Amino acid sequence: MPDAPKRLWIDSHTHLFGHTLDGGPLSYTVEDVRKVLDGSDADLRWIVSDNCTADVLRFATDPDSLRTMNRNLYERFVKPLGGRVLGSVQIDPRALKQSHEDLDLYIGERNYVMVGEVEGIPHGFDMDCPEMLELVRHAARLHTPVQLHCSTNDSPTGEHMRQALHVARAVPEARIIIAHAIGGRNTYQLILAAETHLAGGADNLYLEINGFNVRSFLRAAYEHLGPDRLLVGTDWGTYHAPPFDPYATHIYLQSHPGWWKDAKVFGKSQWDSLIWLSAATVIDLNETPYPVAVSSFVGFLREAGVTEADVEKIGSGTAVRLFHLGEKGLLR
Repeated sequence: MPDAPKRLWIDSHTHLFGHTLDGGPLSYTVEDVRKVLDGSDADLRWIVSDNCTADVLRFATDPDSLRTMNRNLYERFVKPLGGRVLGSVQIDPRALKQSHEDLDLYIGERNYVMVGEVEGIPHGFDMDCPEMLELVRHAARLHTPVQLHCSTNDSPTGEHMRQALHVARAVPEARIIIAHAIGGRNTYQLILAAETHLAGGADNLYLEINGFNVRSFLRAAYEHLGPDRLLVGTDWGTYHAPPFDPYATHIYLQSHPGWWKDAKVFGKSQWDSLIWLSAATVIDLNETPYPVAVSSFVGFLREAGVTEADVEKIGSGTAVRLFHLGEKGLLR
């Protein structure tokens, strides 16, 4: 009997960095990336960007470096891996002219499907500054969603989400994606903020699931927002030299072994009496706490009460609709 077709799984938040996080050169090839895609138990598609902090910080003094970043990602990976790796164009309010030109080039001519990830505060600007609103309006005219960074673990004041919601209210015709919203310490805060925004009649907000292994987070997001507002967004990235971690590796293990021993992630949850030893788990984070496979993510969704039809929506259906993948001919 022929093998059953693999489950289509579209991750809207992955990174193919041009440099390591501290700015050093990062050398790898299309084949290194293809091995990760081929090694998945799903028909895996990525939406990718390159927003390495060491590079993005250059935009303030060298706006043309934005064009270099976008061009390198396109030529090295998006074009050769067409269909399996879909492009997200980087923009920045400090490189306003270049951002407008790259929006037209990569979305209008090169079939990119998203804008972002826009990090804002970590990179030295507000996501709701006038220049960003101008760029979001441009993206909306191109019918392309904008992915905004909202802190997974810090920013207890909610300032990241406040700025993102201001963008969503100021540009109601835009489609705004809240990056890595579900899975971290701020999960309930972000769900409540999104639910309140949508309850006021808005129809332009989507939240990514970054961590699947906390069923209570999945259940809350599903019950309060529904599958049509949820996307896969694991933040998988090329954080080190190859060989790369398999897809579905717990995000907090990708940078280096034992990372959490030095990371400032210890503390009391603001929501209850739990003591957290990471963003979302009280376990030994020397190893991923589940089999490294999309099937594990699917299992967590089912255990959280998500129906089979809605698992399909979260895993790919909502992304297909939101990013117009059928109309763009990107589902081959």
